Amino acid sequence: MAETRSLSELAERVAEEARFAFAATSVSLSQVEREHGIVRTLVNVGRLAAGEERFPSDETYLISEFPLVSLMIDEARPWQMDVNDPDGDPAERELLKRLDVVSAVAAPVLAEGRVWGELFATRDATSAPFEAGDLAFAQAFAGMVSAGVAQVEHLARVERLAYHDPLTGLGNRRLVEERLEAALAEQRAGGPPVTVVMADVNRLKQANDDFGHEAGDRALVAVAHALSVVTGKVPGAVAGRIGGDEFCAVLPGHGLPVGEALASAFLRGTLEAPYGVSVACGVASTESLGGDTTATRLFALADAAQYEAKRAGASYPVLSDGSKELDRRTRRWRGDEPGLLAVALDALATRAGQPVLERVVAAAVVVAAGCEASGWVVSRLRGGAAMPVEHAVHREGVLVTSVPAPAGSPWLERARAQGTVVREDDDIPLAAVRGCSRVLVAAAGDWLVEVLCDDAAPPAEAAGVLRAALGVALSG
Repeated sequence: MAETRSLSELAERVAEEARFAFAATSVSLSQVEREHGIVRTLVNVGRLAAGEERFPSDETYLISEFPLVSLMIDEARPWQMDVNDPDGDPAERELLKRLDVVSAVAAPVLAEGRVWGELFATRDATSAPFEAGDLAFAQAFAGMVSAGVAQVEHLARVERLAYHDPLTGLGNRRLVEERLEAALAEQRAGGPPVTVVMADVNRLKQANDDFGHEAGDRALVAVAHALSVVTGKVPGAVAGRIGGDEFCAVLPGHGLPVGEALASAFLRGTLEAPYGVSVACGVASTESLGGDTTATRLFALADAAQYEAKRAGASYPVLSDGSKELDRRTRRWRGDEPGLLAVALDALATRAGQPVLERVVAAAVVVAAGCEASGWVVSRLRGGAAMPVEHAVHREGVLVTSVPAPAGSPWLERARAQGTVVREDDDIPLAAVRGCSRVLVAAAGDWLVEVLCDDAAPPAEAAGVLRAALGVALSG
């Protein structure tokens, strides 16, 4: 089982090994679907009855119709059955007759502390029937199967997390970039055009400030759903959340008109988004560009168009003509926009009198947004360690755990004095542990705030702003 990497592979391996171990006529492995009240058969091996298939497409049994199965699910107990037992469950006896066998044994397969499924073995009249003493062996065997299921489920979760945003269920930046690179490779080889739609959520920070971060998350989920609906109508398209409030759709094989239509439908779908948020959209396509282009340039063109839509308050998508690109590292630091410190102080002013933790979190959120960071971590300094109490991360691979922070450490003193930047190649177990190229750090009292940055270097003043904002947050 340690060699299996998929559920179907695991099910077949388990069933075949169980048929040998139990000297069984047939073995089935099924999965419990509580939301539907059924047990779904994944595989049947051995001598199959009429109508049975090795890999059935839709073989299910209602839990309510099989009391022994229901009891097994509720109490995680194995059971044994003989077709001639007058006190046996009538439904199970009828099943054994239909399968042309005389006895059966079943054991629960567990995952994450719950009954995940059922291992079901039968013997026909040519073999000795199962007895009560076989239950212990069945339970032990099912225990090993549980370990295999846990491994496969873990691998499936890891794979999902590697390519999907955990909050919205859309693809993440990695998935979007890989799909775009593959589509551009086909386009360069003479294939059809490729179009990118970039979107940014308006007033998300205000929603977070006015209604709380859970409300902001609900707004993001609503926006993601609207993008998913319209993207699903375009063959081959993929939708993703590539940043805190940034979304993207990649349309392989489609030109600017399809991208514009998708963006327009997306904007209509977000007209009633909760908590007053809205969306700005920009569209760029290889169709309007001469020669080859890179994924970076196509993203930059769509982003510039999106930013133009945002500044204009446009309720329609802005289309890129290929003449204007946006340097994402400087987008939030234009001279005609308020400075980050002013924004942070304004946010903290609205939280006067609130609990200290909420004010510290507000400081972290504002600076992280200004730096387009991967997330933030708020910790308490206890016993020479920084122990996280609140955090938010916008990509996979960020490890939020306690880190050493001995009193008197030079980096901690710099964090207390004016804020500092810790890099992953520094001899300090912070950025490398977090999995980020650099981390802005500020400390005051027994609080430590980290803003997690990736490839784009934060502005020089950001660490000082974080330290100042933290001081204001602690002052009430």
